[in-house]
Amino acid sequence: MKEFKTYANSFQEKSKLGLETIGMLLEKLGNPHKGGKYIHVAGTNGKGSVCAFLQNILSSAGFKTGKFISPNMIEVYERISIDGENISSSDMDRLLSLVGEKAEEMERETGVMPTQFEIWTACAFMYFKEKKCDVVVLETGLGGRLDATNIIDSPICSVITRVDMDHTEYLGDTIEKITFEKAGIIKENCPVITLSDQEALSVIAEKAKDTHSGVFMADAPTNITYKDGSENFDYKDLEKLEIDLLGRHQVENATLALEVCHLLKIDEKYIREGLKKARNIGRFEKISDEPLIYFDGAHNVCGIKTLVDSVKRYLPDKEISIIFGAMRDKEIDESISLMKEELNIKCVYTVMVKDNPRAETAQNLAEKFLHCGFNATPCENIEEAIKKATSTGDATLICGSLYLYKDLKER
Repeated sequence: MKEFKTYANSFQEKSKLGLETIGMLLEKLGNPHKGGKYIHVAGTNGKGSVCAFLQNILSSAGFKTGKFISPNMIEVYERISIDGENISSSDMDRLLSLVGEKAEEMERETGVMPTQFEIWTACAFMYFKEKKCDVVVLETGLGGRLDATNIIDSPICSVITRVDMDHTEYLGDTIEKITFEKAGIIKENCPVITLSDQEALSVIAEKAKDTHSGVFMADAPTNITYKDGSENFDYKDLEKLEIDLLGRHQVENATLALEVCHLLKIDEKYIREGLKKARNIGRFEKISDEPLIYFDGAHNVCGIKTLVDSVKRYLPDKEISIIFGAMRDKEIDESISLMKEELNIKCVYTVMVKDNPRAETAQNLAEKFLHCGFNATPCENIEEAIKKATSTGDATLICGSLYLYKDLKER
């Protein structure tokens, strides 16, 4: 069993999509996912923030609210939480033992071992059932249609955030193909909440029509201002709402959560309280004031675009030093070109994300930046990169991968 727990907590380089294996595993565990009330969230960017807003609002309103997310930033226990409190190591070990017994039984019978994500999904369903959660905010891992979380029957509602090009080897090479996969979470007679101006809307609308599901589109927020470390905005009849997640895109994410709250008839008091309390680490997060360091997990072109907007909004007159690490399967060249066009970058220091087989080397990343005209230097680790970056620019920005956050915190 110790060997199984090591496997369950290790990094899996290749994803395996499909519902057959998770279905078999959950059946052996007594189908703990059945009967639960879920808000299912898919999309390319913003899922984690939408889930954070929703959990905090629903918890403020008195609902015992589970949340399942991925990936984790520092430790695996972040993936499963109730009312903001992560699952304990003892509960996790206990659940892994139960799931492991059934997973190994499956392997003996079929020759197939569930993936790490399937194992964690099964543990999450068991935990939320044990703890009698009133509602669970459930984030997809990859895509939607064939994602393990899509084993649920009929959620309260489905939420689809902004869709962009990412994971094209699994989801398709066009926005339409990727959206088709994301929209697979829409179930029969299940309301879907999405954005009104995205290119993917026609695909979402078609899926909703096929499943007799109503589409509720988030409107554009108004009167967006930044004051005293918070974003303030109006949305429909709600004025002067406040969030502490930085970035205009976070206001957009908040509007999706607000549409869910409208559907569920959540009182304004709890909406305000939950929005203000929501946190989502690693999203344009200030790491230190002196030296001035920000971290942002932007790892695809859409994410880099919002990162660029945030730098212009919060650091308009600063000369930026970049620390960059990325997975080799991401749109690295496009991201670099975008930063070159939009930002005042003095120097770039590249690092290789630790303990991740998908990580691009610091040397290869530096060569890509040099090819684009940057002053770029590969570094042995993030600690070396921080020492160099903070001595050259007015502000240091660490970006390129959410996986870098753990390296930053453990340095």
